[in-house]
Amino acid sequence: MLLDGKNVVVTGGASGIGRECCLVAAREGANVVVADLDVKGAEATAKDILEMGRRALVVEMDTSKATDADKLVKESVAAFGSIHGLVCGAIKLVPSKLEDLSEEAWDKLHNVGLKGYFLCAQAIGRHMLERGSGSIVLISSVGGVQAYPLAGAYSIVKAGEIMLAKLIGVEWGSRGVRGNAVVAGQCRTAMTEAMFQDPEIAKGRAGVVPMNRVALASEIADACVFLMSDRSSYVN
Repeated sequence: MLLDGKNVVVTGGASGIGRECCLVAAREGANVVVADLDVKGAEATAKDILEMGRRALVVEMDTSKATDADKLVKESVAAFGSIHGLVCGAIKLVPSKLEDLSEEAWDKLHNVGLKGYFLCAQAIGRHMLERGSGSIVLISSVGGVQAYPLAGAYSIVKAGEIMLAKLIGVEWGSRGVRGNAVVAGQCRTAMTEAMFQDPEIAKGRAGVVPMNRVALASEIADACVFLMSDRSSYVN
């Protein structure tokens, strides 16, 4: 198994791609820390992990707060002893025209999606640097490399996540800690479901993909789990 004997942390683990990362990681042998503001959802994910025979820990946290990121490290290490992998997946989506985009929506997206990724990567990265090994995976989006209408601050934040992953790789790679971004394509999750309810949008999103379908969340999770494993030891 790709993650046999490893301990991993997933932010946004209560739903969507984050939840699937938790489940795929557990199937591949990992103990999993499920971090999310949605405690009820996180507990449901943890229950599924426990049923696979793996250990699970739920940490209630707001990724945009440094104190919560520090708490995440402390509780994870206290429970499992070490952290081998991190997936940052917590995000919000506030669609808007640029001329109508509010300062509140701009700040919310940046606080959760960019500041939050940084704080969690920094806090857990320090632990990994002390150990001399680890893998950090940031879930970005095709929206971070290609602009599309009504994305609001989402595409801008996703572009920033890609650069953050590159900086992690450049600064920490020689010290044993790898950084990668998974630039997810079209994927149907609870967060995007409202858009897919429009038949034209659903058809259009599938139509730009060579396989003529959007991804399953588990397929994005497969890539994240591979990048946390030793099988990707030269991917940075």
